[in-house]
Amino acid sequence: MHKDMKEWTKVFKALANENRLKILRLLAKKRELPVKAIGEHIDLGIKATSKHLIILANLNMLQSQGKLGSVWYTLHPSIRPEVHHIVYKFLR
Repeated sequence: MHKDMKEWTKVFKALANENRLKILRLLAKKRELPVKAIGEHIDLGIKATSKHLIILANLNMLQSQGKLGSVWYTLHPSIRPEVHHIVYKFLR
């Protein structure tokens, strides 16, 4: 139980950032995008965008794949059902 609460604390901290919410909303709509395009859509540089993407990926909210000379991100298929619900219900 305590471990689960720690994990939820991390999730809520990640979701408390406007740029990370924008990223989740964007990927819910576009399905898959490279880092540069994500940054352009949310008006952030590549470094700042990458930082937010890594935070979300470390919490299994996103997954990445290298292709076409870039790193592409999608929503993680095993994203927590509750987080998935938040993304699709409130961020779409």
